Amino acid sequence: MTEKRIISVLTLGGLACGLLAALIPGLSFPVRFLLAAAAAALIIASVMLNSRVQVREEEKLRAMQRRLEEAESHGSEAVARVQEEAEKRRAQSKEKLAAFYSKTAHSLRIPISVIQGYADLLGSGLIHDENVKREYLSKIRERTEYLNTVLGQLLVEARVQADFSISVWERFDLIELLRQITEDMREAAQKLGIDIQLISDVRRLPFEGDRTRLTRAFYNILENSLKYMNAAGKITVTVSLMEDKQVFLAFKDDGAGMDREEAEHVFELNYQGSNGSHGNGMGLYLVYVTALAHHGTVSARSSPGKGMSIVFLLPQEQGEKADSA
Repeated sequence: MTEKRIISVLTLGGLACGLLAALIPGLSFPVRFLLAAAAAALIIASVMLNSRVQVREEEKLRAMQRRLEEAESHGSEAVARVQEEAEKRRAQSKEKLAAFYSKTAHSLRIPISVIQGYADLLGSGLIHDENVKREYLSKIRERTEYLNTVLGQLLVEARVQADFSISVWERFDLIELLRQITEDMREAAQKLGIDIQLISDVRRLPFEGDRTRLTRAFYNILENSLKYMNAAGKITVTVSLMEDKQVFLAFKDDGAGMDREEAEHVFELNYQGSNGSHGNGMGLYLVYVTALAHHGTVSARSSPGKGMSIVFLLPQEQGEKADSA
């Protein structure tokens, strides 16, 4: 069983124990307490295993950084900018991971401590007042329900964290995929007075990756442009194969754009920005996760009145890295 599956099993097991403790009526206090404790233990084990997976992801990021440094020697200004953005994204990823672990420990420790305290009082035999006993049991039930809610939230976050890897790699024509996506979006774009163009210096581009996840990421980018351009215009999708088998891919629109400082945050989880009334802050985060899962980088460039550019640098082939993902 792969580590990713083990993490999922541990997390789901913890969630199941939490649900059983919270929802099954008539359970004795010891059984309910044991289920809550088991839920916490399974989630903690999941987080610890996930941390080891993330360490390997950091190693892959460092390898990616070395490849970008080699690419910079070719004198490409675009690659140099992507390298700078990749370093920022890496730092932000480490901060989010640290916050995730801190939140996990804090969220589990407090309700378990409260449950333990009330359980000790009830088990001591010193409490004889039935009203006080019912009050303590009510507080234990409240904390158990809270623990169940936290476990559900952690399950969602654990799934997002696990999405940084790809289990099955496919070989396909990247130009064909981009052509299909731009054609699919063309009719919706034309209704808004927006033209979509695909520009490539090659007719075919064999590529190794997860076709489904890349498709979702590219659709997310185009849909974002259609939502936020605020006027008729043009979206240009440019793809080029570099000498070191790195694929340079850029989605550029000529819409309203945003401040450079704001553009630096668009890939953050749940970030919506000043015009975030149309979305939930997940679309571009999934784009970012997809780029890292392919051992590549993605960056955003924008300024007011000059549109938005989303730029990828992806390895054309994964080689041995696919086997270790």
